[in-house]
Amino acid sequence: MPISLKANSDGSAEILNGVVSAITISPNGNVKASGMQGYNYIINGNFDIWQRGTSQTTMGYGSSDRWYSTHVGSTKTVSRQTFTLGQTDVPGNPKYYMRHNVTSVAGTANHCAVDQRIESVKTLAGQTVTLSFWAKADAPKNIAVELIQYFGSGGTPSTIITGIGSQLVALTTSWAKYTTTVDIPSIVGKTLGTNGNDYLGVAFWFDTGSDYADRTSNLGHQSGTFDIANVSLVEGDIDVKPIPRSYGEELGLCQRYFQRLAHVVTQTSMYSTLRLIQEMRNVPVITSLTFGAGSGAGFQPLNGDNGRHTFYQNSNHSEAHQAFINFDAEL
Repeated sequence: MPISLKANSDGSAEILNGVVSAITISPNGNVKASGMQGYNYIINGNFDIWQRGTSQTTMGYGSSDRWYSTHVGSTKTVSRQTFTLGQTDVPGNPKYYMRHNVTSVAGTANHCAVDQRIESVKTLAGQTVTLSFWAKADAPKNIAVELIQYFGSGGTPSTIITGIGSQLVALTTSWAKYTTTVDIPSIVGKTLGTNGNDYLGVAFWFDTGSDYADRTSNLGHQSGTFDIANVSLVEGDIDVKPIPRSYGEELGLCQRYFQRLAHVVTQTSMYSTLRLIQEMRNVPVITSLTFGAGSGAGFQPLNGDNGRHTFYQNSNHSEAHQAFINFDAEL
């Protein structure tokens, strides 16, 4: 296939072919490709899926799917925000973005952050990756980003590696795209835990005490409102568009880690079976959120199943009930 080289007046150069519309090399050496797409290892990077709820003040998973929100000492409210229809500040017509409203409290171990835990620490190990996201704040403020290699628990796993590619990102009050290229360490010679919960993490830090200075490039304490949208992590050192996924595809990926099903029983003394929409990552933790009468009996994996897909109640109902059943297999 013919390839042509175009020199631009600003000192940049473009390599043109029929597969990649253009690879632009700026005078400072930065490379950007248009027309090329890559797999996005971030699930729910557009913040479309909120199975648990649209806000949270607690630590852990509680609002946007696959995003683990953490805080110690400092407090925060995570909430789903809606883009104005037809806005052009963030491309691609996203519907939602994630907001953290942070109130900082001084303390060496105090902090506020959010991270995504990508299944298997083997993911992208020894590779160069490009992290991209859109963000803004209520005033010019820094946030910090880092990648993490966690080798799991159980047995004698290798020590977690933090601060991979750690750097400060200077936000303004307007939406802007931020991109960073990171070399992820090899895992040759490392040992995995036996519990199957190892992961590659991508973390955004908003407020940190001095205990986290090395991981966050000395971010420090601050209060404020921080908005994030359109997060992607792709293999390679070129900023490419992630391959688009439909809402159904994204929901299916999220349901490997969390599902909430409604369960209604109208009479007592009966058994019932639930077959999940998607096989889960691991045997899930099952909890019930009652929204009507009764609580019903507990669920357990069906004999012969791998414990990740089909469940039955292990005793008769004491009474009719209506409930949401949560199946949680998050990392």
